[in-house]
Amino acid sequence: MWFGNSVAGGAGSDIWKNTCGVKKMKKDILKIILAALIAIFVMIGIGTIFLAGQRKKEMKELRKQEALQQLENIPTVTPTAAVTVTPRPATPTPSPAPTLTPTPVPTRAPAFVPDNFTGAWYSPDGLTSINIYDLTAKSVSFYFSQSSRDSGGTCEADVVAEVAGNASKFSFTDSYGSSASGNLIFDRGRLYVKISTSWQADGAWVSPDVDCVMQRERPQAEPEAPGVPATETPALSENQPPSSGGEYFFQDSDSRYLTDEELSGYSAEDLELAKNEIYARHGRKFVTDRIADYFEGKSWYQGTVDAETFDAMSPESVFNEYELANIAKIVEWEKKKRE
Repeated sequence: MWFGNSVAGGAGSDIWKNTCGVKKMKKDILKIILAALIAIFVMIGIGTIFLAGQRKKEMKELRKQEALQQLENIPTVTPTAAVTVTPRPATPTPSPAPTLTPTPVPTRAPAFVPDNFTGAWYSPDGLTSINIYDLTAKSVSFYFSQSSRDSGGTCEADVVAEVAGNASKFSFTDSYGSSASGNLIFDRGRLYVKISTSWQADGAWVSPDVDCVMQRERPQAEPEAPGVPATETPALSENQPPSSGGEYFFQDSDSRYLTDEELSGYSAEDLELAKNEIYARHGRKFVTDRIADYFEGKSWYQGTVDAETFDAMSPESVFNEYELANIAKIVEWEKKKRE
């Protein structure tokens, strides 16, 4: 019994040992296979690197061969033989220098004589004067002055301009701030002047406007015939004063249409006031001193609305149909008078 157990125990021990040995052998085989695989991958990597390097080397060698082939195909340039120049032993005989005859330089007569144009010049109506105080063939300096027969205002300017030939073209800003341009022509003792206003300043009583041949003598004012007024007085409506000295130009301009006949007799400055009279009745304030002072002197005027606020409002919301029509007609006549 004991012997049987011993035999059985020995057999079991051998089986366990065999089993362990088989497992160990399998592990060893796996290790060997894994090592072999790693070795194979390493060899493949090394081979790939080697092949890439070899390919690169071959490509480099191929480019080198192609470059050498191109150099061999370049044609050879044969140098041209130098030409040997044999000096001439003969001594050259100097040729006589030709005598140059100077070409006469043509002299050009001046376009005008500056001294003939310096000094004062006047327009035929006596309203415009030009005093040329410096004049050369290249520049002109003069003092310009023009008065208004209606308002009595005067615009002035000191002008310096270039001269080309017998003419001078210029532009300037007068004492009111209006912009003007024009030209002078100096022609055989006669002075032609043409000046026009390109932009008239707000509140300007007069602006440059002359187109004539100037004269040296100041025209004498024509005496008025006894009993005959110098200017015709326009027909007046019942509420219309003969000038801006009354309370109104057109007191009823908000209830009737003004006519061309009654507007044609007024100056541009008076028409400007007549137009603003319609604005003033609605309380508009004025920024131009001349216009503001005029309406401040009227007993009926009450300025309550700033100019900027007033001008931003719709005209249809402020004026009635008579006032809108009369403003348009006054503006039309004012423009005619300023032209």
